[in-house]
Amino acid sequence: MTRILFVLVIVLFSLGRSWAADIVDVGTRRQLFVDDYLVAKQTGLIRIVQQPKRSADRPILIADQPWEGKILQMPCVLWDPQEGVYHMYYWTVTADSTYTCYARSKDGEKWEKPTLNLHVGPDGTKNNNIVLRGEGKFARTRYVVLNPQQDDAQRRFLAVYIDNVPNLTEFAASSADGLHWTTEKRIGDLRHVSGGKVTSNPRFFLIEQQWSKDAVDGHRYRAIWRTESEDMKNWSGGQLVIQRLEDDDPDLEFYHACSHFLGSQSYQGIHFGYLYLFHTANKRGVRNDGVRLAGTVDTALMISRDTIQWTRVDRNRRFFPLGPAGSWESQMNFVSPEIVVGDRMLFFYSGWKKEHGAKENKAAIGLATLPLDRFVSMEPKKESGSLTTKVFKLEGEQLLINVESLGGELRIAVINESGESIRGYEAASCVPITTDALRAEVQWRDASLKRLSGTNVRLQFKLQRAKLFSFQVK
Repeated sequence: MTRILFVLVIVLFSLGRSWAADIVDVGTRRQLFVDDYLVAKQTGLIRIVQQPKRSADRPILIADQPWEGKILQMPCVLWDPQEGVYHMYYWTVTADSTYTCYARSKDGEKWEKPTLNLHVGPDGTKNNNIVLRGEGKFARTRYVVLNPQQDDAQRRFLAVYIDNVPNLTEFAASSADGLHWTTEKRIGDLRHVSGGKVTSNPRFFLIEQQWSKDAVDGHRYRAIWRTESEDMKNWSGGQLVIQRLEDDDPDLEFYHACSHFLGSQSYQGIHFGYLYLFHTANKRGVRNDGVRLAGTVDTALMISRDTIQWTRVDRNRRFFPLGPAGSWESQMNFVSPEIVVGDRMLFFYSGWKKEHGAKENKAAIGLATLPLDRFVSMEPKKESGSLTTKVFKLEGEQLLINVESLGGELRIAVINESGESIRGYEAASCVPITTDALRAEVQWRDASLKRLSGTNVRLQFKLQRAKLFSFQVK
């Protein structure tokens, strides 16, 4: 009998530990439904990637200076709250060189290319906005960030850039003002880094193109590689993080990807990555070694909560599709990481008129926007659906919802850990939300959320022709 009781206690203890492990730390952070991290159950809903709205039918920055050639690409943009300005670093491509140039803006739409007088351009003068030239002829910024450790004024800006000296090589650099750069270390080619520690959300991480082998015929195709560093100089843990899946188009490659470079710079606990899908032509533009050069490129969304495991979100839908046929951005686009200012998310991107590998191509820089948090929606496949969260501790007195429910409605129930109704907090008692709002407050007719503060609960969302983006407990 004693043995049976002992076993029963162990079983109950194990169940308790398992249940406790299922309690998610929500706190007061906004919770986005980009994955199933917080989802215990959903019925009749589908996750759909939202597409940023282009700010205009024309680019915000074009190649209009002699040293810029016809191509502006890969904009790296920072919002600097200290100076109240956007800094942009972009590549220019001329007949024999690639430079990194600089532009600035107060609103993200109207840009100035200041004369910096720093580096000699193709005309033999410094009358230009070239901010980085490198040792060779191929100086391209990979990432530029504001240093999260602001105790060293001389290293307020940090960067990793590429140069060909003579082969592709990455360098670490720093700057006090974002204009005058000091190279701190010649890192090497990070695609050759393997082994060493792999840590969740390291101080710095880099994702870039790497080669993988096709499972069927063994030809090389482009995939995505990750490395990490604690000091931006010494790198480790190289590994492939995105490769083709069995049901992917066999002509699909992953041309490149980008994220925010800083493990600490997540968006509400999530790292968003922008994955450049290369839709290759398999019968033209193919080198003798099987490498494909011709095709179009558009941008998909991927996410990670630790910078190690990456998931492509809604693989059936592009985050940023190609522009209209014949337009300046009709054949390729490359979207840079989100910049959040107020209630808007800004996405700067380079758009190309012709496909990859085409001669005499042109590229310029555009801007697109999304409302705050609206990367992905959960919405009914047909008319209605529901979603129940995992258990979390309610630490607040308000429940705010990012929702679009014009022409429909959203109701929320608060239920206990076992999934049972709590009197006064049923969906039927919830005042229906029938609006388009970033912070719609949930109310129940005869109950206040304050009474449940400090308890473990689940939320149950009932959608009728509505889109659910996120929620927050405050």
